[in-house]
Amino acid sequence: MEPSPTSILEYWNAVADRYLELFRDEMRAKEFDRAILTEFAQQLPKDASLCDAGCGPCGHVTRLLADAGTRPVGIDIASRCIALARNEQPQLRFEVMDMAAMAFAGASFDGLLCYYALHYEPKNKLAALFAEFARVLRPNGSLLIVVKQGASEGWIDDPLGSRQKVYWSDFTSSELRAPLEDAGFTVTRTEVRDPLPDEIAVRRIYLWARRSPRNKES
Repeated sequence: MEPSPTSILEYWNAVADRYLELFRDEMRAKEFDRAILTEFAQQLPKDASLCDAGCGPCGHVTRLLADAGTRPVGIDIASRCIALARNEQPQLRFEVMDMAAMAFAGASFDGLLCYYALHYEPKNKLAALFAEFARVLRPNGSLLIVVKQGASEGWIDDPLGSRQKVYWSDFTSSELRAPLEDAGFTVTRTEVRDPLPDEIAVRRIYLWARRSPRNKES
């Protein structure tokens, strides 16, 4: 059985505090990630609008994007994640929102980041999700997706130790590329790094894409 939006938000409302405790300061040790995220933000237009989709409870990535000169908004389906993120980063904007059905108008953003947030989505939902990313991005808008590499999908024991089952998908570059292209994106760059000593022992994929300069229907 696939997860529903309700099951995903219930999981994140339950584990948000634990996640914050574990990952609040994770970027200090992630030099590669800091460099990639800063580069992504700085290649956008000056004072660019940027969506951090699936921001989680820390707000640290949204903060990094803001420090790089953008106007970010972090969104998350779980209200507890957003409450914690607002407390951690009170100067920044965070909204409760499903990244698969965002309340933003079309062409709202110059860029969109999805940092480890795809893993809780079934793979058969990627096409619809990427179409939503394309909808909220301006023509030629930039997208950066970060995922753990792999080919698995299904329910697993929660790695955060909540004793719940959590639906988990990991991805190959080709699994992401095809639905992105169908949604009107052009993949412009892909990088892979090995895990750090204290990370889950799988490689990480950083996939850059650009939205079509015209609507797909035109």
